Amino acid sequence: MRRLAALTALLLGLLALTAGPALAAAPGVTTGDASGVTDTQASLAGTVNPQGELTSYAFQYGTTTAYGQQSALSSAGSGSADAPVRADLAGLTTGTTYHYRVIATNASGTTVGADRTFRTTGDAPPPPTAPAATTGGASVSGASATLDGSVNPNGVATSYYFEFGTTADYGQQTPPQGAGSGSSAVSVSATLSGLAASATYHYRLVAVGPNGAFAIGGDKTFTTSGAASTRLGLFGQTAFADQNGVGGVFVACFGSTGCRGSLTLSRSGKTLGTRGAFLLRQDDGGFVHVGLNDLGKQLLRKRGTMRVKAVVTNAAVRGQTVTKTITLVRYSTTGLRG
Repeated sequence: MRRLAALTALLLGLLALTAGPALAAAPGVTTGDASGVTDTQASLAGTVNPQGELTSYAFQYGTTTAYGQQSALSSAGSGSADAPVRADLAGLTTGTTYHYRVIATNASGTTVGADRTFRTTGDAPPPPTAPAATTGGASVSGASATLDGSVNPNGVATSYYFEFGTTADYGQQTPPQGAGSGSSAVSVSATLSGLAASATYHYRLVAVGPNGAFAIGGDKTFTTSGAASTRLGLFGQTAFADQNGVGGVFVACFGSTGCRGSLTLSRSGKTLGTRGAFLLRQDDGGFVHVGLNDLGKQLLRKRGTMRVKAVVTNAAVRGQTVTKTITLVRYSTTGLRG
C-alpha cells in the first residue's frame, strides 16, 4: 500500500507539472503566393498548422470569391507547427484572373486562409456559354445523405459535383459526373456516406462547362441523425511507464455521450504498446493505462525518456482518430529496477 500511495503521489505531481492547456484546436492556415503562372497553369503555396491533430488541406480556386473548384484533398500531418503546402493547377483559362485560398480541416474544425489572386498569361478568350445549376434537397439516413439538384448544360458538354462540409466554406466535394450537353434541365444526385453523427452539413451543386465556365447553385443544409456527437482528445505533453511496461496516457472525452476508445503507442513506425478498448464518461478524462510490449520496455529501459506517437480512436464516432507526439517518461519507485 505504501508503494501504491507513493506511486499515486508521484503521478499527481508529474501531472501538475506537465499537463498544460493542450486542448485540440482547428488548424491554422496562411494563403501564400502563386508562382509558375502560364497561360493554363499555376502553382499555389501556403502553410498549415495542424495544431496536433490529423489534418487535411486543399486549395479552393475560381474566377470569383465563390471559388467553385478545389485541388485534391491532401494530408498536412498532425504536427504543431506551420508546414508548407502547395498545389499545382492545370487546365486554366488564358488571360483570366483567379481567386484562391487554402482550406484545412481536422476533428476540431475547418479554417480558411485569406483570399488572394493571380492572372494567367495570354489573351482572354470570348465568354463561354455557361451551364446552369440549381441545388435541390437532401435525403438523410443515419450518417449518409443523398443530395439532389438539376443542371441545364445549355448545349455544351457539362459535368457536375456537390461541395459539402460542416461550414459554408465546404472543403469536400463528390467525384465529377457527366450531365450531357442538352438544352434542358436534367436531374442529378450524389450520395455521401461516413458523415459525422448529429452534425449539420452545408452543400451546393456546381456545374462545369468547357473553357472553365461554371455555375454554382445556392447553399443548403441538412443534419445527420444517429448518436450525439462526441470526441476524444489527448492532453498534456507526457505519458508514464515503469520498467515493467505498465503506464498510461492522459485522455479526455468531450461531448454529450461517452467515448469508447482504443490507444496505440509507436515510435519510428513500430508499435510499442496498445490498449484494445477503454470507456470514458462524457466530459470526463483521466489516466488511460497501457502495457508496453517487449520492444517498448527495452527502449524505455535503455533511454529513460523518449518521444512516441500516441493515437486514440473513438469507436463511438466513425473515422475519428486523434494523433499526438508526446514524451514517454520512465519512473522508478522502491523495488523497481531498470
